[in-house]
Amino acid sequence: MSKISTRPPNPEEQATLDGATAWVNELLANEFETEVRLSGTREDIPNLHTMLSEGPYTADPGEELKTFGLVFGHILTRELPLRWVIYRDGQGSDFALQYQDLELFVFPGDMIIKRVEAEDEIEEINLEAMLEDLREALEEEAPKGAKHRD
Repeated sequence: MSKISTRPPNPEEQATLDGATAWVNELLANEFETEVRLSGTREDIPNLHTMLSEGPYTADPGEELKTFGLVFGHILTRELPLRWVIYRDGQGSDFALQYQDLELFVFPGDMIIKRVEAEDEIEEINLEAMLEDLREALEEEAPKGAKHRD
C-alpha cells in the first residue's frame, strides 16, 4: 500500500473549493432565475437535487458532477466532524474530507460520479440518505482502530 500524506488546502486550492459553490450559485441565478443561494448547510440539499436532475449545464458532465460533489462536501463539513484536506498517495492528489484526526477519508468530488458510473439515475441519487449513511459509516469505523494522524 502506498504511503499517504495530507495537508490543508493552499489558497489556490481553497479558491477552487469556494469556486464550486460560486459556480452553482451562478447557475441558480442564471439558469433557474432565482435569488436562492447555497449556504453550505443541509437546507441546500433539495436545491442540489433539483439542479442535478435538470443538468447537465456544460459540455463536460463529469466535471460538473465533480463540482456538485465538492458543493455537497461543504454540507458534509457542516454536518459531520470533517475537514478539507489535500490527500496524496501513489495515484496522485485530490480533495478529500478527513474525519476528525483519523485516517478516515471521504472524497466528495467522486461521490456523485461513482453513483452515475454504477448506473444509478441522477434522479435516484439521494444526497440526504448519502449524508446519513456516511454519518453511520464513520461512527462505526472510527472506533475500529483507525489510526490518528500525526
